[in-house]
Amino acid sequence: MLSEERGKTTPLARTRQKVARVGEIATLRDWAVGNKSTDGFTMLIERNMPELTGEAIVLRHDDRFEAAVVAAARKRLEEAGVDVSRLPRRGA
Repeated sequence: MLSEERGKTTPLARTRQKVARVGEIATLRDWAVGNKSTDGFTMLIERNMPELTGEAIVLRHDDRFEAAVVAAARKRLEEAGVDVSRLPRRGA
C-alpha cells in the first residue's frame, strides 16, 4: 500500500526486525498492549483498513493471546472508531 502511494518500494524493516527478534505472537502482543498505537495502525485506520491491523489479528486469533491482550486490542480499535463486530472473523 505504501509502495503504491509513494511510487517506490517501502519495506517494513522495523516490523520484520521485531518479528525476527521476538516472534509474531510477541510482536502482536506488544502492539496491542503498548501505550500508544503504531504508525502502521494509524495509517491503516486512516485508509479505512482496520482488518489489517495487528489488533484485528489479535481479535481474529483470540485463543492465542491472554484475555488482557485481547481486551487491549479491542479497546484500541474501538477508540479509533472501529466497530469490532464488523471485522472479519477467522475462517470467514
